[in-house]
Amino acid sequence: MARGPGLTRRRALQTGAAGAAALGLSACGEEYQTTIGKAKDAPNVLLIITDSTRADYVGAYNPQTRARTANLDALAKSGTLFDYSVSGAMPTGLTRREILTGMRGFPCRDWVLSPPLPAEVGWTSILPHQPLLTEVLGQAGVATAYVTDNPFLIGPRYIDFRRTLDIARPDFSQGAYRALNTPFRRPAPRSAIEKYLLPALSNTLEVDRLESHVGWASLYRVGERNYSAARVMRGGMDALEELKDKQPFFLGVDSFDPHEPFDAPPVYVNIEERGRKLGIQRTRGILPIQPFLTPASTLKSVDIDPETLELVRDLYAAELSYTDVWIGKLLNKLEDLGLADNTVVYYLSDHGITLGEHGIIGKSTPRPYPEIHHVPYMIRDPSKRLAGTRNEYFASSYDVARTILSYFGVRAPGLMSGEDLTVLFDGKQPPARPYYTACYQETWIAGDREWVMISNTEGSRRELYHLPDDPDANHDVSADHTDVTDKLWAVLTDEAGGTLPEFKKHIGVVGG
Repeated sequence: MARGPGLTRRRALQTGAAGAAALGLSACGEEYQTTIGKAKDAPNVLLIITDSTRADYVGAYNPQTRARTANLDALAKSGTLFDYSVSGAMPTGLTRREILTGMRGFPCRDWVLSPPLPAEVGWTSILPHQPLLTEVLGQAGVATAYVTDNPFLIGPRYIDFRRTLDIARPDFSQGAYRALNTPFRRPAPRSAIEKYLLPALSNTLEVDRLESHVGWASLYRVGERNYSAARVMRGGMDALEELKDKQPFFLGVDSFDPHEPFDAPPVYVNIEERGRKLGIQRTRGILPIQPFLTPASTLKSVDIDPETLELVRDLYAAELSYTDVWIGKLLNKLEDLGLADNTVVYYLSDHGITLGEHGIIGKSTPRPYPEIHHVPYMIRDPSKRLAGTRNEYFASSYDVARTILSYFGVRAPGLMSGEDLTVLFDGKQPPARPYYTACYQETWIAGDREWVMISNTEGSRRELYHLPDDPDANHDVSADHTDVTDKLWAVLTDEAGGTLPEFKKHIGVVGG
């Protein structure tokens, strides 16, 4: 879908305050009214994002993973991998806002209700005063494109972002009903979803979601190439064809998979895996592709026994494996077009998902343990600098915009608070970041190489985990290490600007 007619946000900002006012936008920053040129030798940038991707399910992070991620593993070998990356604000909508604006979401101090986004802490639309990566690139003469099926970037949301693009391709696939907050117009009958529905979820919202998902799939998923991640990656391949004569370009390819439902093409599911066959015949005749009440359930509340849990983990692994295959096809297209030697490939995820750890399945706001907050993060430099290396810097989602702008030689707006990670490829170091601090909505996270603390908003529940001894964060040792807990709380407070906000009671359902 090409950029829409009329006065776009980019054009309004280039015309100054009057044009900005026509869209109700702020023109307070000089960088918004001055086009900044790109470097003559700037490379292209391909940004790949996957949703709900756990680092420990990617082979480059965990060789024992049950997923098959040969293409992400190869990307890690040809670039640099960040050992412990944590998005600054989670889940889905909060992280996308950080990526696109280069501004930290933590500690959600600017949260305002932003219908139709969920009425939950942190789910704020991009505000008029915030810079946009694609807007700044466009002012500098860089062609920009974005392909996604992420329900929080398509439909009536994020229209101003899409107006900054030369090529915008929202794909209304598995997330269409989430994007529009309405059931799919031709949902599947209840009888068609029984084989996917855990009995404990029979009278919940997941019935409507499964009926919408299965209804959409029955109409549009003809062969693997029409599954959601494949549609997004194919859209990315088509965009590369259009952009190859418009270099340098920026292309974002943002897949909602491996987000639930864990419904990969059958070839990825019906296989021999560690000596046992996966399939619909297992676990009381149910294939639990949506095994919890969004955003999370306890295993007990949805009656998931150990065998069912293993199947759920395998289904998630299959979804990631299938997504990885199509990432490989996208990267092959880059190679086939002769663009690989002049294109940065930047890959990350927004957050992970809990798959039975701590007795939880899904994404529990109060409990964003490592399986939630530790995400994969890699950069492949076209000059092969740092190829095959691992980096201990706590790279984050809010570093993406400033780093990409630096690759293009474009000055970043002052409001962008992330760091420029391109300095690493020159043998230098960005400003020290001895701790990572983040939030999963109103839950705080702070840690370093040794410790991680998870706290509620007011700090009355502060859990502390010693990662070398307890990498899965199962044993809270806060009572034995109050000095460490106090130190990490002070780090949180300092990073938040001296105080941490408090939030009024909120309502809503999160779909990230």
